[in-house]
Amino acid sequence: MNAVFTGIGLILLAVVAALPARGDAYLFDLGAADSALREGFTRVTPETIYSDDRGFGWRTDEGLTARVRAWTGEVENASRGTTEPPPIYTNAITEDVIMGDNEGEFVARVPPGRYWVYTLSGVSERMSSQHFDFTVGVGEAEARVQIEGGYRYEKRLLETAAEGGQITVRFVPRNLWLANAILIWPVSEDAKVRQEIIEPLERETFLLPPEEWAKWSEEPHVDDAPFPDIPAADERRGYLIHRRHYLEPVYPNTVPLAHTLNPSLRAFASPGEYEPLTFTVYPLRELKAIRVEVSDLRSRGNVIPAEQIDVRRVRYMLARPNYRVLHTYREVPDVLEHFDALDLAAKVNQRFWLTVHVPEDAAPGTYTGEAKFVVPGVEATRVPITLRVLPIRLREDPDKIYGIYYRHPYDRMASAPDEVSREYFRRKAELEHADMLAHGTRNVTLSAWCPPADEDGNFAFNFDLLAEKLSLWRKYDFKPPIVMGINTGGVYRKHMGESYGSHLRTVKDPPQAFCDELTAMVKTLEAERKQRGWPEFLYYPIDEPGRSEEAVQFMIKVLKAVKAAGVKSYLTADPTHEAFQPFRPYVDVWCTQPFDPDRETILADTRERGAQYWCYPNHVAGENDHTPVAGARMTYGFGFWRSGFRTLIPWIYQANIGDPFNYLDGSAMDFMNRSGPDGTPIPVTLWEAYREGYDDYRYIYTLEQLIAEAANAGQPRAKGAAKRAEEELRSVWDAIEVQTKYKYDDLWAPEEFDVYRWVVASQILELQQAMK
Repeated sequence: MNAVFTGIGLILLAVVAALPARGDAYLFDLGAADSALREGFTRVTPETIYSDDRGFGWRTDEGLTARVRAWTGEVENASRGTTEPPPIYTNAITEDVIMGDNEGEFVARVPPGRYWVYTLSGVSERMSSQHFDFTVGVGEAEARVQIEGGYRYEKRLLETAAEGGQITVRFVPRNLWLANAILIWPVSEDAKVRQEIIEPLERETFLLPPEEWAKWSEEPHVDDAPFPDIPAADERRGYLIHRRHYLEPVYPNTVPLAHTLNPSLRAFASPGEYEPLTFTVYPLRELKAIRVEVSDLRSRGNVIPAEQIDVRRVRYMLARPNYRVLHTYREVPDVLEHFDALDLAAKVNQRFWLTVHVPEDAAPGTYTGEAKFVVPGVEATRVPITLRVLPIRLREDPDKIYGIYYRHPYDRMASAPDEVSREYFRRKAELEHADMLAHGTRNVTLSAWCPPADEDGNFAFNFDLLAEKLSLWRKYDFKPPIVMGINTGGVYRKHMGESYGSHLRTVKDPPQAFCDELTAMVKTLEAERKQRGWPEFLYYPIDEPGRSEEAVQFMIKVLKAVKAAGVKSYLTADPTHEAFQPFRPYVDVWCTQPFDPDRETILADTRERGAQYWCYPNHVAGENDHTPVAGARMTYGFGFWRSGFRTLIPWIYQANIGDPFNYLDGSAMDFMNRSGPDGTPIPVTLWEAYREGYDDYRYIYTLEQLIAEAANAGQPRAKGAAKRAEEELRSVWDAIEVQTKYKYDDLWAPEEFDVYRWVVASQILELQQAMK
């Protein structure tokens, strides 16, 4: 009996010894037979079926396919006439993938013991209408994986025991699963494997390959302030808590100032308003598994529940200093993420961003509560919170529009290959519209793309899809008019046999048939709009035309063709630039990046021609920089008030080039809001500043309306209060240093924004009292 057992044991040991391993780690590169193979890994293809001789492989190849797309060097951009970085850089692991639409099981024979199992999943092709949703599991452990489209990768780490000398990795799809690599190693070897194998792989996958990373250099943030004396109690607990105003970015190395230590958080707000509160922890040593907890806010018998306080951490991102800049980066505070337990590195600031949503029915009063910073094994630190709720109902100005450029998920939904993906994009659009509404944004650009006319002159618009978009628009009470993009480029390509290039770089003079077809396209769309009772469309034929003579002459033809359909036109161009003056007779809405022309010019042109002026302030949208938070608030509130412009409509709600959480890959930088795996919006600091500017404007508009009402009330007390309020409001107006672009320079100090809002709010309270 002993001899038989010994023989079987020797056979098992021989099989295990034959398995691919690097030290005690079992490393599998999943993909195609002809793709690159990572050093130290063993290739696994859909045809790699498990056998006792092999000791690893799939239980079955049913439903398995492999895809390959390597990105290793620059690619051509024909529209711009340049070469540029690829959307992502791949490595031998990420360039190929195995997918399955049935449950897949990968089996590896290993010695008995406890193991970590690591999977990496993603696809290097665009696949923008595909959402992957599956569960990966080993033993009793499992984790869900959700990935929108290509260019992004998700890792999962699970612990299990080798039952019967085997580990089985299960992939259970809701629609499709995918995997690039499976790594298995004993728990006892964890530190070594993570350092030697996992960390290099993740740097290449989630940042850049070593040879590309070597080209980049950092522009470090410099803070020369002297470090304060550390109180003995703070030294014992292992961290400092300090506070800067949320409009002031806190960098990893921002120095805590003595007067900012151990702060209290104070704010005022009106019912329905969202108000941010922040504090920052500076760890004196590494802190593990920290938490932030918040209490209810109470005022006598009234309560704002803790559930109304959204708690996030500010995530630092490596970001370019400008949209298309290469090889220079800064580490900047940007993404606002939810978290459970968090590890903090020593001497690196971690800011926490709390947003209080005051209920619509909140009673006026001073509410108090606290945030607790909790470190296991150390007494929690309490940060007091005081919120004054004002008896004010903020009003909306019906003549102002807060909009945003938008890539509608319904377009992805329409071309999605399965129901799981369609439902994901439908839900994502719903969540994003709700998020926009909560931030004061109630207008988005839309597209009614269709191919050029067929041989009979008919256009194949997807009007049902457009109707779904407009149904969602109405559900969230968005405000017209609607900027409607059309396929001018497709019509041009039909008649000219080529593209006109980015910003009309290579445009040529088209025949009259091009103009006639463009007019017919717009007429067809406009007729459907009227028939269905949709809101007014502003027709948007070309984005940011160039200034060359060829581009200008072409745009005159395009604008004439649009206007020939009896509709209003929308143009993104600088109305003050000499080259664009020939467009004036054909432009109903100018949309320009700065607040330019000035207020008096705008008001005069509006009176004379009915022209409107809209602004897309990209200088505070993350395209140029992720940190002008104060400039964003000024642009959206006090600056907008003084500008004379009707609408703010920045580019864009979400811009993704490659991996949406890697701002250094791709031809340009990702910016603005991010998305969670399930499509839930993840805000950035600039987006929150937009809302604060929107609220500034609502306070101003509410006061303006009350001044007018009080002046006409016929009550001496009310008229006197109205006069005083008008004087105070004028002082705020005069305190604004008017700029075409509010970004960093010549702005109020962060605290002054709240002071001026309080000046306005206090006058509202005075007027309300006087008019009783």
